[in-house]
Amino acid sequence: MGTRFLAFHLAVGWCEDLASLVTRYQDAIRGIVGFDPIPREGLHITMQGLAFVDGISQEDLSSVMKTTRAALAEVQPFALVFNRPLIRPEALVLLPEDVQPLCALRDRVRSAIEKAVGRGSVDLGSRDFQPHVSFAYVNADQSAAEALTAFEAVESTRTHVHVDEVPLIEMHRDNRMYEWQVMERLPLGGGPKW
Repeated sequence: MGTRFLAFHLAVGWCEDLASLVTRYQDAIRGIVGFDPIPREGLHITMQGLAFVDGISQEDLSSVMKTTRAALAEVQPFALVFNRPLIRPEALVLLPEDVQPLCALRDRVRSAIEKAVGRGSVDLGSRDFQPHVSFAYVNADQSAAEALTAFEAVESTRTHVHVDEVPLIEMHRDNRMYEWQVMERLPLGGGPKW
């Protein structure tokens, strides 16, 4: 069993429309060597890492959760739109048409972490952020031409994903793909209004 890492990432495999779009693209490349399709339960948007499980105290983790929950209560839920794929050296991905809401959400989470534990107390990684949903990992050097041709035949539709929470997950890559369990769900906008 490998290391376990805590992160605020958005799992999106629950979205039927997005999963359907991903399946169409995965089916298009099924006969092409060099791609490992990502299962539906592995679809996510990498947003903000926190720390290795054994690298943060329970006290600091509790403080991060309290501060982040309060910060996210001030952010209203929003929708992301996905459509056409992009081929990157390491993965086939879908990019949101408008990245601004995700960038603002990530900035809010980063600021909350720093407020909770102090700037520099945990390594928050690069400020560079290119939000995407990977749907297949590239496992060999090859030309992108065959995949591009396959994608052109796919009937694509603009697909909406509603973002109304940010989960803290504990993740690993023991089986060559990212897998995780949700530790806690932090609602946007303070949660449901009854």
